[in-house]
Amino acid sequence: MIEKEKLLEVKGLDVFYGDLQAVKEVNMEVKKGEMVALIGANGVGKSTILQAIMGLNKPKSGSVIWKGQDITGIQTNKIARLGLTMTPEGSHIFEDMSVYENLLLGAYPKHAKARRAESLALVYKTFPVLKEKEKQTATFLSGGQRQMLAIARAMMANPELIICDEISLGLAPVIIKDIYASLHEINKNGVSFLLVEQETKRALKHSDYAYVIVHGEVVLEGRSSALSEEQIAQVYFGVEQSGEGGAD
Repeated sequence: MIEKEKLLEVKGLDVFYGDLQAVKEVNMEVKKGEMVALIGANGVGKSTILQAIMGLNKPKSGSVIWKGQDITGIQTNKIARLGLTMTPEGSHIFEDMSVYENLLLGAYPKHAKARRAESLALVYKTFPVLKEKEKQTATFLSGGQRQMLAIARAMMANPELIICDEISLGLAPVIIKDIYASLHEINKNGVSFLLVEQETKRALKHSDYAYVIVHGEVVLEGRSSALSEEQIAQVYFGVEQSGEGGAD
């Protein structure tokens, strides 16, 4: 079996806020073509890990490796030029600009500008509603459409890996289902994903590999198909889940 190329490696990551250690010795990786989930409750250090990966905060120790290159602490815009981008929690679109203008902003890396027309065609194929609303000011989009726009804007950078921070937060189940279906279509086109999720069942369903984080530490990891909700509940919640509810 041919070993997949490692795109992203996080090695021994320690991050502090003053005297408070938010992340402790985190090790994780994303290989080419994979969809990897980072599972954890609100406030356990998931966003801190993402910010360290994207150069938004500086780890006290440890390293972030992108395709064999140490990128620890370099500027976020330089990281994006390397093929790694992120959709932050809450989408953070430019509300006073049109959908089309938002998308063009995503294609600012030099290599992405050269493929802007091709990327735009793929975006509109993946999210037809954005084509319908391309001239509309983004402030009038629904919550689900805003999240689609944030993902589409990341696609415009022509990335190899997209980090998605809580993309399902606050959305209706039917919208979440549609968005995840779109992520799988994007993945088929060669883009890898690191998906940050709180909902265990959804995270396992839509990933190849999963890491579970509690109090800033990875406490469980493995192929998503081999992990159970009960296993994760025991380390994540401290109790077994009731099995009520569902995920898209």
